Amino acid sequence: MERVLTSTKRFGFLFLAFGLLLGSSAQALTISGVTIAPAGSNTADNAVNGGSSSNNTSAVSILTPGGTIVDSVGASVGAEGRYASNLWSDASFTGVNAVTTNSYNLSLSVSADPGTFYDIAIVSLFQGVLVRDDDSFFGQSEASVSAVTVSINGSVSVPHSTSAQLLALGYYDATETFSEIGFSSLTGLTGITTLDFVVNWTSTADNSEDDESAVLLGLDEAGGPVSGVSAGEYGNLPSARDRNLDGHFINVSATVTAIPEPGTLVLLGMGLVGLAAHRRRS
Repeated sequence: MERVLTSTKRFGFLFLAFGLLLGSSAQALTISGVTIAPAGSNTADNAVNGGSSSNNTSAVSILTPGGTIVDSVGASVGAEGRYASNLWSDASFTGVNAVTTNSYNLSLSVSADPGTFYDIAIVSLFQGVLVRDDDSFFGQSEASVSAVTVSINGSVSVPHSTSAQLLALGYYDATETFSEIGFSSLTGLTGITTLDFVVNWTSTADNSEDDESAVLLGLDEAGGPVSGVSAGEYGNLPSARDRNLDGHFINVSATVTAIPEPGTLVLLGMGLVGLAAHRRRS
């Protein structure tokens, strides 16, 4: 009788453990470790040509830090980073062609529990304003940005066909806005995926013919206009624009595409129960 009770207790505990296994079978998908910083090649924090032209300090920010979701097919979790900068060239100094390199790194990890599969969607958004400001009767100026290049895990990849944007050389006040968006994806993933982005482009504000110009990518001049450089201020644009929407953005979204089937978990649980029983008998 004692053997029967002992056996009953043993299997009772085993099936309790089996029930706990099934009850705790919810999987999780996580985006974590989101970091963003200017790269070593970033020159957008420096004065150009000894102060004859200048730019605001570039800025980076994490807009969405990632997180964790409980798996269900179609559920998703996201992260987003932003880089902003501002370059202007001032006609009140000796005319110059000011060029800065904009470069930053963004990294994150996506992880899923065993048996969960997911896809990653990457959205790259680049938008801003090119400005030409007439403050010299005989002067001209122009502004431009190069195409954006994006490296993912050391492999050069352009997730959308960015093109160079130019506000051509001219005599009169002018502004030109641009917005380019593109997509890339990674599919059929499981386990841990680490993504390391390096983003680069150049900004050019050319006042070599004595007018002002600027490239506005989400920042105003620190402390207001310097030496009357109206081209460098969002507040001086002919139409209102939210500077928080300008710059370069990387948005990463991970979406669950498949989770372990209940039958797989049942077989796993039964196998564990059987293994435990075998060890008890031996």
